[in-house]
Amino acid sequence: MSASTFEELVCLVGPKIKRFPSRPDIISVGEILTATLRYLASGESMMSITYGFRIGKATVSKLILQCCEVLWDTFNQKVLAVPDTVKWAQLAVDFENLWQVPNCIGSIDGKHIIHQAFTNSGSKHFNYKGSHSIILLAMCDASYNFILVDIGAAGRCSDGGVFSNSEMGKGFMHNGLSFPAAKEIHKDSGPIPYYALGDEAFPLLPNLMRPYPGRGKRKLPLKESVFNYRFVL
Repeated sequence: MSASTFEELVCLVGPKIKRFPSRPDIISVGEILTATLRYLASGESMMSITYGFRIGKATVSKLILQCCEVLWDTFNQKVLAVPDTVKWAQLAVDFENLWQVPNCIGSIDGKHIIHQAFTNSGSKHFNYKGSHSIILLAMCDASYNFILVDIGAAGRCSDGGVFSNSEMGKGFMHNGLSFPAAKEIHKDSGPIPYYALGDEAFPLLPNLMRPYPGRGKRKLPLKESVFNYRFVL
């Protein structure tokens, strides 16, 4: 991160995380923001951040949580605003130029974020990999940037279940995301809707494409095999 970008962040979030009273021994806005960014970027433990910044463990965990909440409240509508019709069309152009996938507006998948078991949580967050987690469900553009996210589902849930219960999934299923109107890709094909790409965990919808089923269980026809091969790239 450049110095100018950091200073811009300080100006935007500083008033909300500034600690009072203001004394030389009070942790500054810059220290709070630096510790939070270091924690998010490196994945280091709270204890490592404590030693690195010489801040008490209880204090640093509280400050990072507060700073993360401020960062989300400040930037979620600026960075993760739902695209409009024009923006979706531009995302599709990027996908076709970079990956030769026409009418595609994004790719969607879930990621398990591992954590220690929460107190009295039982098996709610226990996933099939044998650990405790929460799920980050995200759709990315052709350059791997997040477009839409849903964060916080329990680790025991499947990607398809999280998708169906999320605002993102409801937008897909009820056509509430303002996708552009279907268009022809070739002169011999009919209008094809804009769509996202997902794996076998997601439902097949007019605006959500998934691979042909049966990989590894049956021999697929050549066209289906080629499609699946291109799909996983």
